[in-house]
Amino acid sequence: MYRWLSAAASGLGTPQCARKLAAHTLKLAAIVATTELPLALQRNVMGLLFPGPVGLAAGFDKHGTLYPSLPPLGFGFAEIGSVIPLPEPQRSPGLDAVTAILACYPCPHPIPLGVSISMNRMTLPERMADDYLTCMQALWQYADYITINLGVRAGPDLHQPEHRTTLRNVLAAAKSKQASMRAESGLHRPMLVKIDQNRADTDNLLACVRDFAFDGLILGGDTHKGEKSVLLANLERAVKVLGVPVISVGGIRTPQDAADRLSAGAALVQVYHGIVEYGPLLPRRINAHLSILAVAS
Repeated sequence: MYRWLSAAASGLGTPQCARKLAAHTLKLAAIVATTELPLALQRNVMGLLFPGPVGLAAGFDKHGTLYPSLPPLGFGFAEIGSVIPLPEPQRSPGLDAVTAILACYPCPHPIPLGVSISMNRMTLPERMADDYLTCMQALWQYADYITINLGVRAGPDLHQPEHRTTLRNVLAAAKSKQASMRAESGLHRPMLVKIDQNRADTDNLLACVRDFAFDGLILGGDTHKGEKSVLLANLERAVKVLGVPVISVGGIRTPQDAADRLSAGAALVQVYHGIVEYGPLLPRRINAHLSILAVAS
């Protein structure tokens, strides 16, 4: 029934209609769901304890309003956003609105909460770093980790070669801010960079992540846009090149998809379209599959 409704929402409306349907279904399912993840699924990554390896990808819960519904459904962590300094219609309500929501949640969080940050579309290249630093300053006390999202298709895209200098300026500024915020607050927040391998040659971007000693990488890429074997090979290469945790996202629609990413070296996985297409019980099915594999091994 859910897949029929999701297909109808996608066919008659927009992808956002299908996402909204999935979000409403997720909230309803969380009311009656209870999930205790087995200890075998716990992961200690970047100094954070993840009850399970399946997280919700950024872009699904842009504002942070769905976060309380996620633990009962078997999610081991969540990433909200991307958060930008100023509101933009259909994209983000802006930094002030999101921090007001996050300030209402108890600490420590039941599952790690990551926040993806980016820049406003109209920000000039020479001011892009300021957008990221503004978000870091405001979100530091609320996030368990922070992800540098390299930009959106409708705006400045730091994946592209013409923005290489700006990219390095942004990453250098973010690492410097991480150190100063840690010293000022006494709170360490791991910093990750998110790369979409379908949008760029990833070798230069991986080199940047390594050169600036980021704590982790989120490697995106949907199998609808590339061969599964290529995505897995790129994941294996990223893990080998960086030597830091890599979170895999994109094209994870079945329990076996998640298992394949973890086998290829991913420390954790994130789902988005799988929730839209298959509903809120997907994390529970993935966890059950991974538990069986753990026992078998």
